[in-house]
Amino acid sequence: MMKQLLIEFIKDEAGQSIVEYTLLLTLIGATSVFMLTVMGLSVSRMIGVNVTIEDYTLWAYEKFKTK
Repeated sequence: MMKQLLIEFIKDEAGQSIVEYTLLLTLIGATSVFMLTVMGLSVSRMIGVNVTIEDYTLWAYEKFKTK
């Protein structure tokens, strides 16, 4: 009886799609943030402003720091 319940529990895929979609959306979001940051740094270098990732993260930390 217990073995049959365990086998049915393992074969059940009801919540699997939610986890897969969540992981996919997280990956897309993280990739988007990374690419937009890199593109922003590249554009700022093209127009002549020398910005590094350290400068950007320091600016973002100071701007969004909670008091």
